Amino acid sequence: MSKDASPHVHAITHTTETAPLFVDCFLDGDGYVSLHRFHGPRKIRQLAALNGLFLDLDVDWLPAGSARTPVAWENDITLELVKLQLPEPTVLLSTGRGLAAIWLISPLPPQALSRWQSAQGALIDLFRKLGADPSCRDAARVTRLPGSLNSKCGREAYIMSGSLLRYDFGRLADEIYTAGGRPTREQLRSRKEQQKKREQSKRTGGLSPASRFAAIQRDLERLRGVWGGQVPEGFRNTWLHLYATCLSHMPQSPDVFGLVDQMAATATPALPRSEVAAIAKIAANHASLPRANSPAFDGRYHYSGATIAELLGVTAETARSCQLEQIMPKGERAQRKAQRECQRRRAAGAASREEWLHENSRERRQPWLDLKISRTTYYRRLKSGQISDVVVPAPKVRGETGSCPLQGGSATPQAQPEGRSPFGNSPTPPKSAHSRTPPHQAPNDGQIGKSREKSINAVVVESHLAVQPAEQQGEIDFARRRFYYPLESVRRE
Repeated sequence: MSKDASPHVHAITHTTETAPLFVDCFLDGDGYVSLHRFHGPRKIRQLAALNGLFLDLDVDWLPAGSARTPVAWENDITLELVKLQLPEPTVLLSTGRGLAAIWLISPLPPQALSRWQSAQGALIDLFRKLGADPSCRDAARVTRLPGSLNSKCGREAYIMSGSLLRYDFGRLADEIYTAGGRPTREQLRSRKEQQKKREQSKRTGGLSPASRFAAIQRDLERLRGVWGGQVPEGFRNTWLHLYATCLSHMPQSPDVFGLVDQMAATATPALPRSEVAAIAKIAANHASLPRANSPAFDGRYHYSGATIAELLGVTAETARSCQLEQIMPKGERAQRKAQRECQRRRAAGAASREEWLHENSRERRQPWLDLKISRTTYYRRLKSGQISDVVVPAPKVRGETGSCPLQGGSATPQAQPEGRSPFGNSPTPPKSAHSRTPPHQAPNDGQIGKSREKSINAVVVESHLAVQPAEQQGEIDFARRRFYYPLESVRRE
C-alpha cells in the first residue's frame, strides 16, 4: 500500500513470490506492507495466515519525561524485555516518528484468530508505558516498509536491530501471559479438567461409574446371600437386569453372555431362558459402547442407589444390617452422610452439642454465686483445676409461670400460701399498721366508685421476684407481686 501527495491510498495484492520484486516501487513515498497474508483484498474475512505479533510504539503515546530518541527508546525496550523475560523481536523498525517491534511466528490458520487477538492484546498491555498504541489490535493493520519515506517527519524508515528468527506461537504466547501475570494455555486446560473432575465427583458421589457399579454388584451379592442364595419371586428379572448392568460398566469388557447365563442358573433358576437371553443381549450391546464419565454421554444404564433400593424393596434397616454400600433409600444415605460429617468434625476438634451447651451455659447459671466467689475467681480456679463445673438440673421453683394462655393455661404466677414468701426460707415482711384490703379481694362496683372519691393514701410498686428482695417493707400481694406502701410511711421516710 502507498500514499501519494493526494489523500488517496493505492493498494495492490501480490503473491509471496512476486512481492519482493515490486518493493522498490513503494519506497519513494509512504510505503506499507501487511504483516499477515490474505486471499485478495486486505480484509479479515479473507484472512489466509497469521504471521506474527507486533507493537506500534508511537511518540504520541509516550508518558511525559520519557526518552524520545530512537537509540534511548531502543534501550528502554531492551531493558523491559529482559525484565519481562521475553525474547528479542524479530525486527525492531524505526518508522520515523516511532518504533515498530515485530515477532514473526510460524504461520497460523485463520481459525486461530481469537488466540492471536488475545496474545496481541496482552503484549500491548505490557508495553503501554513505552508508547504502545492500544488500537493496534487489528490483524488487518499494516506497517511501514523499511526504506520508505515518512512524509510526516521527512525521515526514512530503517531496521535498527532484531533476531531475524521465527518463534513458536504457543511458547511465545505463554511467555507473554506469564509476564502479564495471567495463566498459560496449559494451565487453563488443567483448570478446566480439574473443574470437570470436581463436577463429575459431585454427580457420582466421588466415585467413577465403574467403581460405583462395582460396589452395587457387591451389594446385589449380599442381598442374594440374605435371600438364601436365590432371588425371591417378584424380583428375579429386576435383580438379574441390575447385575447385567453392573457387568456392562466393568473397565475390561467381560463375557457378558456367559456371566449372565451362569448367574441366572444360580440366582434365578426359575427365570425363562428367553428373558435371560434378552437381558444378556442388552447388557452386551451396552458394554461395547464408548465409555464416558458423564451419564449424559454414556449409553449404558445408570441407576442411583435409591432407585435400586426402591426396585428391590430394600429398607433402611436392611441396608444397615447387610452393610450395603450403595443400595439404600435416600433418607439412609443422608443419615450416613450426616454421621460421616459429624465424625469428621469431631476428629477436627469440634465439640458435641451437649459439650457446647455445658461450656456456654455458665453465664446463664452463674455458678460462682452458689460458691459465694467472684466471677473472675471462679474462672481462675476452674482453669487451674481447683473446682469442677458440674451441671446440676435446677429444681422447679414454686411460683414459676404456668402454661401459655394461648394453650388454655394462665401466665399468672401461682399464688403462694398466706403468710409465706415465694423465696422459701426468707422471712415474711411484717404487715404495716396502715394496711388496706388485700388486692386479691376484688371490690365490687360500689367500692370502686367510693375509692375514686377518696384521696390517694397508698403507693403501689409493680415488682418481680428476681428484682425486688423479699425483705422490702410494705404489704405484699404474693399473687400479683405488688408492694403497697401507705403514703404516711412514705412521708415519714
